[in-house]
Amino acid sequence: MPQFDFLNQAYFGNTLTAYLLSAATFLGVLWGFLLGRRLLIGRLRALAQLTATDIDDVAVDILEKIKAPECYIVAFYFATRPLDFHYRIDRGLHMVVVVMVAYRIVTMIQAAVGYGVKKMILADGADAAHRDTAQTVTLAAQGFIWVGAALFVLSNFGFNVTSMVAGLGIGGIAVALAAQAVLGDLFSAVAIYLDKPFVVGDGIKVGDVAGTVEHVGVKTTRVRSVNGEMLVFPNGQLTSTRIQNFGDLSERRSFHAFSVPASTPPSLLKKIPGHARAAVGKAKDARLDRAHLAGVKEGNLEFELSFYVRGTDYNAFMDAQETVLLDLLESLRIEGVTLAGPARRMTASPN
Repeated sequence: MPQFDFLNQAYFGNTLTAYLLSAATFLGVLWGFLLGRRLLIGRLRALAQLTATDIDDVAVDILEKIKAPECYIVAFYFATRPLDFHYRIDRGLHMVVVVMVAYRIVTMIQAAVGYGVKKMILADGADAAHRDTAQTVTLAAQGFIWVGAALFVLSNFGFNVTSMVAGLGIGGIAVALAAQAVLGDLFSAVAIYLDKPFVVGDGIKVGDVAGTVEHVGVKTTRVRSVNGEMLVFPNGQLTSTRIQNFGDLSERRSFHAFSVPASTPPSLLKKIPGHARAAVGKAKDARLDRAHLAGVKEGNLEFELSFYVRGTDYNAFMDAQETVLLDLLESLRIEGVTLAGPARRMTASPN
């Protein structure tokens, strides 16, 4: 119809009908984005108030990072796809959308990674050492995320990312060879975080050195020895050697072997295991394992006493062990039993 011919008139390379369709598309896409964002955030927030976990709260915070101006730009980009623009305008709009979307995705991934790192590391404690470690791991993860985002943006801008990655790969190999020890400690730190052979606060023994773990870092682990000095272990050393962990220790074992002369009357020999059992029964938190005449050694009769002391405190263990030994020696003295030569003591408990 002639009265609608103006709709077919071209303005800047596009008809008025095309502009009207783009405007309708813009409003439809924008309305869909904003409504969907509002409904989704509202639904998740309502669910978050009904649950004890905080993961849904984090999901709401991540979705709220998407701002309304970003929805306008994306809706405008999609709406103008059918229009015929100058290639520089079209390319400029494409670059703006790519940069904006890449930035927003990076910030959302960063929030998710930060939450995951904190849940993994700060679950063992929220002291300064754990917070520093969580911050270091988060920064390293963010660095990798930004590198990936930069490569994505450059690829969309027309750069040959493949050759750049190849160049980075060659350079990375050179850096990896030069920093082999540092990278080994870094991967060992990741293994320690995931496998948790020990956590901050655990008492451990590495070789002949014992102490309490105070900090697990990206490269080193710091252990406060029983003598008070700070020991710094490379993480690679801790993942390649045997570690005794006393963090889950519920009781300590004390084992003793002692001998009496073979000339000791049988009537007294029969009483010795009973005296040993009675001594263990009098000690606080002590639990008898066994007390027996074990055999003949070097012409003497050898007895063995084994018992456990419940608890993790080493001073309490030593107090209980002292009580048992003093009570046993006193009972032997009263009975007139003498020990054959120097008493021999063995214990499997850590010091």
